[in-house]
Amino acid sequence: MIKSHHFNDAYQQYNQQKITFRLLQDQAAVLIGLCETSYPSVRHPLKITHTDIDWLLHQPEATQNYSNFLGGNVFVCETEDDLLQIHGCNFEWAEEHNGQWPNVTDVAMSWDACSYLDEVSGDSEWVIFMLCWSNAGGPVYYVPKHLWIQARVNEHIEATT
Repeated sequence: MIKSHHFNDAYQQYNQQKITFRLLQDQAAVLIGLCETSYPSVRHPLKITHTDIDWLLHQPEATQNYSNFLGGNVFVCETEDDLLQIHGCNFEWAEEHNGQWPNVTDVAMSWDACSYLDEVSGDSEWVIFMLCWSNAGGPVYYVPKHLWIQARVNEHIEATT
């Protein structure tokens, strides 16, 4: 699993071709909206350009620890085993399993965010999972298309919407 602690991590991972530009856009859209220095509003992550990212890289928010700033780090799943790290909230499941929270492969659950990421053209290639575990938010997980069946994506999206 790929883990980003802050936007500069994600940018380095993009430059190393570990994550796609689409995932970088999604993170940039969130941070640009939270920057103390105002920036022309970007309404949709797909509108984020390299110029926008260059601006963001010079802001202090680009080095803010995601865990402190947004309530959790950002993770990109690569394998089926990575899916086991995406825990949701299901009290019945936890009660039946000694207080263990279920992961996305166990049971369909409702999430604070569980949706396909739009693409410029064609079908979505990524799904985002996020559950707010605190007032600050929670970790974000990106799941690629080749893991959607194992992650029960359709069931989670249906339970969320």
